[in-house]
Amino acid sequence: MAARCVHGGKPVLFLLEQRWGALRRGSDLGMLTVELTLPDLVVADPVRPRRRRRWPLIAGEVVTSVGAAAVLVVWARGVEVDPLDRVGQVSGLAGLQLRFALVALAVLVAVVVAARVRYAHVVERLAAAAAAGLFSALLAGAVVVALRGTTYGLYAIYGDAGVVIDWARALVKTGEMPWSYPPGFIHAMAWYSELVGSTPEHSLKVVQILGTALFGPVAYLAWRLVLRPMWALVLGVVPSMVLIEPYKVYANLMLVVLVPVVLFLLQRLRRADRLTYRDIVVRGIGIGAVLGVVFLIYSGWFVWSAPGVVVAALVVFPWRTGLWRGLTLIAVTTTTFVLVSFIHLYNILSASGGMTDRYFYFDVYAEPTYIAMTRGDMPGALPGPWPPPGELGGVGLFTIIALVGLAAAIAVGRNRTAVILLTSLFAGAWVVRFYYASTMYGRDAVQLYPRSTSELLYSMLLLCGFALYFGVQRLENVPKLRPWLGARSLRIAALAGMVVLIAMVGSAVGDRYMPRSDNSLGMLALASHLTRQPDGTCPAYVKTLGVECASGFKEYRDLLPGLAKDAPRPGELPHRPGG
Repeated sequence: MAARCVHGGKPVLFLLEQRWGALRRGSDLGMLTVELTLPDLVVADPVRPRRRRRWPLIAGEVVTSVGAAAVLVVWARGVEVDPLDRVGQVSGLAGLQLRFALVALAVLVAVVVAARVRYAHVVERLAAAAAAGLFSALLAGAVVVALRGTTYGLYAIYGDAGVVIDWARALVKTGEMPWSYPPGFIHAMAWYSELVGSTPEHSLKVVQILGTALFGPVAYLAWRLVLRPMWALVLGVVPSMVLIEPYKVYANLMLVVLVPVVLFLLQRLRRADRLTYRDIVVRGIGIGAVLGVVFLIYSGWFVWSAPGVVVAALVVFPWRTGLWRGLTLIAVTTTTFVLVSFIHLYNILSASGGMTDRYFYFDVYAEPTYIAMTRGDMPGALPGPWPPPGELGGVGLFTIIALVGLAAAIAVGRNRTAVILLTSLFAGAWVVRFYYASTMYGRDAVQLYPRSTSELLYSMLLLCGFALYFGVQRLENVPKLRPWLGARSLRIAALAGMVVLIAMVGSAVGDRYMPRSDNSLGMLALASHLTRQPDGTCPAYVKTLGVECASGFKEYRDLLPGLAKDAPRPGELPHRPGG
């Protein structure tokens, strides 16, 4: 029974749950809204459960978010420019922005027009979902432009791209792949290759673009498990802007899914005493299955997250009020997770520490506390002193602001499940990071320790977001501020600001993947244009550079000095008037 107590004009919402099994044959009584005023008591109309009404709306959000992403990516194929011409790249980015602006304006106009109608909240909900889809579609569109004219994905057949192509080809032919690597992504490539009869090289391109386009919708929908639409847009998209990586999009995408799913689990665990055993079993199976799929696609985040998740679970566990229900939820979730991920989990556990990573790359050589930016495991063009010199004892302003946000989240929500989880994740990953880094010299092994940078940075940005979230909740208790904070105009303004931010970030990140002749991320696309395709032909635009395409990595590298010689600026490809 839900009741609202109004005293001195200030409402207090509290929830009373009561099951009338004998009277209602085991069904829930439902929700009853009660207005309590002093000295009168007024009982309002009963409010029936809305579970049946929610599913069409949830389905609408899924369709809208994925549909918006699909529209923009398909439309990006109409951007006809030479991606090996710097002016063509800029024109291509501008063409993407024009398409994005038209779709985004249509979304904003729909929200404004619907502001005074009965179903305005539904339009806002769908608009938030659409904005999330447009975010990643803008970057996926940039990859479409960057790879125009070649069948290869980013980095052709070299580096990690070449490794996963070989694994997918072996999986198609023999049904086997290395046991130590998560099988989800490789199986997706192999499945697509068999489905459409394409080569693994082309399948990698499709999966890279598709995975990048789905990054925003998946992030938004994962955070919708625990947040309302606009907050899911803000906290699902903004922190993930530092993680989206088209080259190996599946890895960071699984981190973005893992955190809200674990948060959803811990929230159910904390309130396990209020759940029926049927609800516990259903939720445990669902959460365990999702975690199992995440593990099969990329299992690395479980290493960095495990200490924090265990600590957070111990803190929120209902030791006094729901011991057996809490244990049941954990048991069902764990069992389902093991069943779904068994094939990969068993191989990892049976290795007994036999896996060793000795790949020393750019981030390995940076001082170990720097987490504000990650260069990834690519060689990387040296941008100057690294880490960049900071303003306060070597620490940059961005990091300082993020740490202030972390402290603010603890100040306004230290007892909230989200803050407990995120601070535990940060602390756990921080300790494990330095354990592996401290043993790196003695063992001559990296053990992927720089990968923890993504989780540390993501956790810190999420804490900044939750500081704002819980801060706004506190301000809503101030009578004079409540009407303003709940105004529809504020949500429209937030959506408009998010749209502009998405446009700028999409263009900035997309530009990094445009073909370049230096060791930046742009070399990934350039390699795809300079390498002979599986059918023996050269990519469509390589002739505009006045060179022949390469048949191997050495030939490809030999072409780069000549291209860099005529660059208007270091790394950029020249403009050739008239094509």
